[in-house]
Order: sequence, then C-alpha cells, then structure tokens
Amino acid sequence: MPDTPPTPAATAPDTPATGRHSLAALRARFGEHHRWWVLLTVMIGNMAALMAATTVNVAVPAISRQFSLGQHDAQWLATSFMGAMTISMLATPWLLQRFGYRQCTLGLLALLGTGGAVGGLANHLSLLLAMRMVEGLAAGVLQTLPGVIIMRAFARHEQGRAMGIFGFGTVLAPAIGPSVGGVLVDLFGWRAIFYFVIPFCVAGAWMARRYLPHSGPGGVPVDRHAPPPEWPSLLLLSSALVLLLNGLVQLQGQQRSLGAGLVL
Repeated sequence: MPDTPPTPAATAPDTPATGRHSLAALRARFGEHHRWWVLLTVMIGNMAALMAATTVNVAVPAISRQFSLGQHDAQWLATSFMGAMTISMLATPWLLQRFGYRQCTLGLLALLGTGGAVGGLANHLSLLLAMRMVEGLAAGVLQTLPGVIIMRAFARHEQGRAMGIFGFGTVLAPAIGPSVGGVLVDLFGWRAIFYFVIPFCVAGAWMARRYLPHSGPGGVPVDRHAPPPEWPSLLLLSSALVLLLNGLVQLQGQQRSLGAGLVL
C-alpha cells in the first residue's frame, strides 16, 4: 500500500506578530540595528515638519513684496500652519488605528511634500495659504507619531536614550532651518523655501516603506472600520480656533476694533 503523502503544515496567517511586515519580522530581516533605522526614519519626518514650520519666517519679507501683503495678511503664513497642525494632532490615534505606522507615515510625507511643491508654484495668496494649511495638517501628525513608534521599537532600558537622540533632531531642525532658509531665499528666492522640504519627504518615505511596520499601536492589526473621530466636535473646535486666531491677528494689526475684541 503506497505511503500517504504527509499533509503540509498549516501556514499561520500574517498577523502583526508573525507577518512579514510586522515589527518582529522586520527586526529579524534587518538585524539588531533595525530599531535605530526606525528612529532615523521618524526623525527625518519630524525634522521635515519642523523645517516647514520655521523656514518660512525668513521668507515673509520676500513673500510680502511678491503679493503686496501688509503685516496683518503676512501673519497668516505662520498662523494658518500652526492652526492646522493643532487640529490634526487630535486625529492621530484614529489615523494610526485605521492605517498603521507605515501607511500613515507615507501618506503624511506625501501630503507635506505636495504642500511644499504646490506652495512653491503658487501665484495667488489664497493658494499659498491653502498649501500652508495642508503642510500644517501633515506636520501635526508627523510630530506626534514618533513617540508612539519609538516606545514600540525600543526596549524599556533603551527608550530614554532613543528619546534623547530624537529630541536632538527636534531641536536641531528649527535651529538650522532659518539659517538654511535665509541662504535659499538669497540664492533662489522665496519659492525655494517650500521646495526645501521635498528631499526630506522623499528620503523619509523611502525609509518608512523599508523599515516601519504595517501594524498600529501595540502591534494590533490595522482596523479599516475603526470608529471615526467625533467630527462635529472637531469641526466646532476648528471653527473656534480660526475665530480666535483671526481676532488675535486683527488686534495685532491695523484693524484694531471693537469687533475684533468681541471675536475674542
């Protein structure tokens, strides 16, 4: 009687713990130094976000001349970015749960790079401010996401060292950003400020695709049906923030009036 061929062992499904894009699988593939590549990846994304926030300040005089802006209007170049960044931070938990570390980082870097590319081509103030808000939306999540990934990638006894190195990059970016931005404005004009973040976005996206896991916080599977944020509350908060910023800008500019005070 012929021997019955052995039944092949069942293959375990690709879960966050066993899949080829899990943190454990990536660590096995790239070795014990993988965690440092993760740290460098999120540092690049965070530095790109911080440079987008700070380098534009040195280009304000040139942009003001280009679009004939007064101080009141020029303030929106920074205010629109910071307002959008503040709002997007609140959506970070939902984005990570729904898309995971890798897809979140790739999407955010693409959004930040798009804002820089289109902003550099803008010939109208409204488009320029819209792209500053797009950059701010991406920057808000890019600045909150690294802490979650670092705590996951590093053992407890190494987390302090990792956060210290990450903090160095966080301080370095706004320290050198305005200096580099000033050189770019002198050599190439204010549009170069917006293009400046694109190489960081490309490098960060390549590294994120290579080194970051697909899973969400805690190694849990990505949940495409995760409950969305409370959009009405987020919209209400966004409206309140816009009104507050508008009132503050008016009080600081030439449009000081009782109306601006009432907005506050």
